[in-house]
Amino acid sequence: MSSNVHSAGLLARVTRRCAAASARRPKTIVLLWILLVAGFVTAGAMTGTKALTGADAGVGESAKADRILAEAGLQGPAVETVLLRADDAAKTATAARDLTKRAQALPEVASARADLERDKGRTRLVQVTLRGDPADAADHVDGLVKAVDELQATHPDVTVQAAGPGTTDKAIGEVVTRDLRTAELISLPITLIILFLAFGALVAAAVPLMLGLTSVIAAMGGMGVLSQIAPMDEATSSLVVLLGLAVGVDYSLFYIRREREERKAGRDEDAALNATAATVGRAIVVSGVTVIAGLAGLLLTGLTIFSSMALATMLVVAIAVVGSLTVLPAVLALLGDRINKGRLPFMPRTGGKSRVWTALANVVTRRPRTSLAIAAAALVALAAPVLNLHTSGTIPSLPEDEPSMVAARDIERAFPGAPGSASLVVTGPKQDLEQIAETAQQITGGNGDASITEGKGASLVTVPMPDRSDDRAGQIVEELRAELPDSVLVTGDAASSLDFADRLRTTTPLVIAFVLGLALILLLASFRSLPLALAIIGLNLLSVGAAYGVLTAVFQNTWAEGLLGFTSHGAIVDWVPLNTFVILFGLSMDYTILVLERIREARREGRDPRAAAAEGVSATAGAITSAAVVMVAIFAIFPTLPLIEMKMIGLGLAIGVLVDATLVRGIALPAAVALLGERGVKAPATARALRDRQGRRFAPATDRAGR
Repeated sequence: MSSNVHSAGLLARVTRRCAAASARRPKTIVLLWILLVAGFVTAGAMTGTKALTGADAGVGESAKADRILAEAGLQGPAVETVLLRADDAAKTATAARDLTKRAQALPEVASARADLERDKGRTRLVQVTLRGDPADAADHVDGLVKAVDELQATHPDVTVQAAGPGTTDKAIGEVVTRDLRTAELISLPITLIILFLAFGALVAAAVPLMLGLTSVIAAMGGMGVLSQIAPMDEATSSLVVLLGLAVGVDYSLFYIRREREERKAGRDEDAALNATAATVGRAIVVSGVTVIAGLAGLLLTGLTIFSSMALATMLVVAIAVVGSLTVLPAVLALLGDRINKGRLPFMPRTGGKSRVWTALANVVTRRPRTSLAIAAAALVALAAPVLNLHTSGTIPSLPEDEPSMVAARDIERAFPGAPGSASLVVTGPKQDLEQIAETAQQITGGNGDASITEGKGASLVTVPMPDRSDDRAGQIVEELRAELPDSVLVTGDAASSLDFADRLRTTTPLVIAFVLGLALILLLASFRSLPLALAIIGLNLLSVGAAYGVLTAVFQNTWAEGLLGFTSHGAIVDWVPLNTFVILFGLSMDYTILVLERIREARREGRDPRAAAAEGVSATAGAITSAAVVMVAIFAIFPTLPLIEMKMIGLGLAIGVLVDATLVRGIALPAAVALLGERGVKAPATARALRDRQGRRFAPATDRAGR
């Protein structure tokens, strides 16, 4: 037996034995799965989920400066501002006094003052200083929010608006929670309907949904434990739901369709399950490992926000893979032919080869050069806008009409002030703080006076920044760091954004190289062909490029604002492209691996490369089309949700999967395999012997007896 066959057989034997063991004791395996999910949920409830704060997310010099400020007790408190407006100055003054009194009575409020007014007193601003760590401001504003609501109720003639770091963070948290609930309510019935149409039976449709849901529930519990290592961002939960449902449903859909196909071919239940586990089970492991490897690349950034996303999504994919190899075969063994129950009389029979995809595959493999050129040209055209891709770290997550965003804009119009400030942390021997402040203010050119606060072991010099673009703010931070002594560390919003962008810029090539290198190794280990591995990686990069191109065309322009409900800022949220890359690159391997496994089966049966490529596309068309529709439907829900980064992630993944399931899987991949010939998916020298042996192993018992 050749090494290629041996390596392929080794993993196939492992997946087959997992399925056989699960099928022998199905009730025990199902019970263990339930206990596993319950264990994750319990562990998460016991540990709690540690939320990502600004201090956790920081990197570079600004993060170091923030730590020194916290240790020296110089970290400024969180300040919430409340805007009061009325036609009568007396009404505004009464409401301001009432709010000040209510706020000062709250235990989480350090002070409240109403000394700013405009329009002869008709417009007033109440500034409320919160106690505690400013990073936890969202946990301290509930009382103030309630007081503001009560004030509005008792003073109906006064317009009351509140804004600040606490109210904004609280609004984001509420939107994320609402988003998850909305996504679940919409995605579950849509997924069930699509699966019902794919299988033609309600029971068969419910099984993939069961695996996807339990995988997500377990991972959500596991996030609590993981958050003790890497605090979780609000967007992480959405990504777990997004990815967990997608891969859980996909894997089980592939598995069930192949098992039904084997049963239709005449094999008994055990033989069909063995054959499915040895083929699709193997493909699921390879695909899952590839997805996890891609997500692991995010850990190389050293950014906590990426670490939390990577660990949580790696966990949900790993759980889905384990479930596909254990509880899924157990459920199939328990159900047997009852998996086809729940068929409506008018539902057409599903299964078999798709005439459309079979015809297309035959055309593609007869004209591989032309087909590959057409597919590549289409992918390049979709990717073209990516040349103008811009990213920004200051794009607001919340939509423009969110109350806290509206309040922030109205407050800025009524009481315009410095858009921000640079915080200079001075350490070391006694220094001339006045001189540092003067030099810094000459560099920034901001309006207003600098302030100096001395603490234990460090001093804080706060200098106003000008109202400039993100690029200019970054240049000012760089000038401050270059001109001021080494003992002065610069932090603040502009500095933090600059440091985050610099870390992304320096680590992104490393992450991409890691993901591509690991994918190359996995493909070589699975298919033992360097030209094939390079071709697959190239096609996947084109698929990702196409998703980037659509993202750029949609979100950096205004034509889709009304359609998707967002305000264009001429840029993409800075962490979205890299996050989309690692997820999409891994997901794009799903369909590729499944098709290549089927092509390899055809090669083992003696078909030439072109015939095998056509067979691989034709035989997997039903499973991949159904899986792609499910995945695109799930991803397409997220562009309808409020948070702009979720809109971007959802659209990017939906477009990437759609492109991969059509242009790449249906045209580019079979064309590339056909062109590579014997250098691509290789035919084992012992293919006939292997085919005969597998035929005897998987044949129905009556056939073996007949021999």
